[in-house]
Order: sequence, then structure tokens, then C-alpha cells
Amino acid sequence: MFVAANWKMNLDKNSIFEFSKHLNNFKFSSKVEACIFPPMTYIDYLNSLISKLPISVGGQNCHYKKSGAYTGEVSPLFLKDTGCKYVIIGHSERRILNNEINDEIKLRAQSAINSNLKVILCVGENLIDHQKGSAFKFVEKQLLESLPDNFENLLIAYEPIWSIGTGKIPSVNVIEEMHQHIKKFISKKTNKKVKVLYGGSVNPENINNILNIVNVDGVLVGGSSLNVKDFLAIYSAAVKHLDKF
Repeated sequence: MFVAANWKMNLDKNSIFEFSKHLNNFKFSSKVEACIFPPMTYIDYLNSLISKLPISVGGQNCHYKKSGAYTGEVSPLFLKDTGCKYVIIGHSERRILNNEINDEIKLRAQSAINSNLKVILCVGENLIDHQKGSAFKFVEKQLLESLPDNFENLLIAYEPIWSIGTGKIPSVNVIEEMHQHIKKFISKKTNKKVKVLYGGSVNPENINNILNIVNVDGVLVGGSSLNVKDFLAIYSAAVKHLDKF
């Protein structure tokens, strides 16, 4: 079970310090893996505050080149050098706001894996494709064009674009069917298994329902991960879910 916290462009240095104090007073479980993705400028700082905890730190993006004249970009080697274990690639906000296309996302994911980072590759349909009933085809195209060649160190995050930050989440059946479809599609194409996280308005109120869905291997949390009590409530729900088995 995996709980990923994507802070996006939120929380300053003082907020991170206060957040980490609560983390250091919390008893974590070996059953659930957790990773926090802070703003790039605070990766080192957060890592120093929680270095004794069983929580990984990750980057929210990386470039497909390891060095060069790419102003404003971040090398996967630099992420690794600052203590990152994971990196998020292909988040819908990057796809939309930064015009990242599937081919480029594939290069970024492959470069990250080649730099010994684990990748969370995001896929998900927009509202139009969801309403047209073409979500499966939309996600298939994303996977076909953005899956790296070597992906033993890869997780997929299904994030329906229309659900991110809206408070609306797909039905239990929709999430279960999409996760199953992703796993079957990848297995058919590559003969490999992959874990699939759900992301999109995950919060303490709906976390139990989400974790009870078949084929959900964890969650990628946005807004609710900015509040330490909410984040720990989601983490605790994941631990309790595993304790049932």
C-alpha cells in the first residue's frame, strides 16, 4: 500500500517545519509506504527534518536530460543527489499548463528510471472524454505513448482530470474498472504487472471507500496532504485497511 502526498506549489519553509513536527511525533507502520513531494526548493530541507522517519521524499517533475542548457528545469540526477526516491511524471497540470506531450513524458520517465528514481506516471481522462464514454481509449493512448521501455520501478496513478481539486470522484465501479483496465492493458502489452494508485480529490472522508475498491494499490493525495492531520488520517486509514487482512 502506498500513500503519496503531492504538495504542488504550496507550503513555505515555516509551514514545512510545523508539518514535520507532527510527523516526528507520529508512529508510522512498516506496512504502508509513504512519500511526500514538496516544492523543489524544499526537498533538501524536508529531507533533513524527516530523515529518521520511514517516509520518502520525491520530486514533482524532472527533465529528460541529465544536464545542459535547460533554464528552470531539474535533472533527475539532481533529485537523486538531494535524497529523492520517487518522482511524479506526467501530472495533468504539467500536461495542460506546460504542454507536456506523451512522447516527452516517456523521455522524462525513462531518464528518471535510468537515474535510479522510482516513477509515478500519471494518466487520466478529461471531462469530455469521460462523458463520451471514451475514457479507456484516452488512457490507453497515454499509456502506449508515455510508458518507458524499462519500468520495473514504475507505478501508475490514475487521476481523472475532471476530479482533481473539484471534490468530485468517480463511482466505485468506474475506479475499479479503470484500474483493472490499466493493469490488464499493461500486462497484455508487456507481460508485466504494475501497481495503480488512485488520485483525484482524495480526503479523510472518502479514503476508506477508495481503499476498499478492488485493484487500488494506494492513493496520490493533493489538497488534503497539505494539512498534516488530514494526511495522517489518510495514512492511518491505509494502515487499518491492511490490518483487516
